[in-house]
Amino acid sequence: MTIENLEAEVMALPRDAQAILLLRLLKHLGESREIDPEVASSWSEEAQKRDREMDSGKVTGISAQQVFDKKRGKELYENVIRAQVETPENIGKIISINVETGEYEIGEDLVVTSGKLKAKQPNAIIWAERIGFDAVYAVGGTLASNNVVF
Repeated sequence: MTIENLEAEVMALPRDAQAILLLRLLKHLGESREIDPEVASSWSEEAQKRDREMDSGKVTGISAQQVFDKKRGKELYENVIRAQVETPENIGKIISINVETGEYEIGEDLVVTSGKLKAKQPNAIIWAERIGFDAVYAVGGTLASNNVVF
């Protein structure tokens, strides 16, 4: 069986069955103990870059309390952006939102989507979510979508 044949079979399933299958696949992938070296390297480079920028005074930090108090990203997503982006082809993808401008990027990787926004505005405060899910990543837990838990 080819990937194309499998995809055709999955697409022929009812929408709720597709959602359950997607959730199970994401759970399976999330249980992997392997760390993608490219992703780990990207996160390490990003952390070092941010540390250098803070040390040099190029950027200034804001307290976690300020970020949490704003809740702007979630509000933007729920009230403005969600209806536009929560489509079948985007379910499970990452959306990163610049909480100051409302600009957003959608993709498969949090570092990439956030990086695109930071390239446009280096001091941007970025808020992210996995489209159709309650969390970007699950650590020691289960991702849930549309009230379907597996």
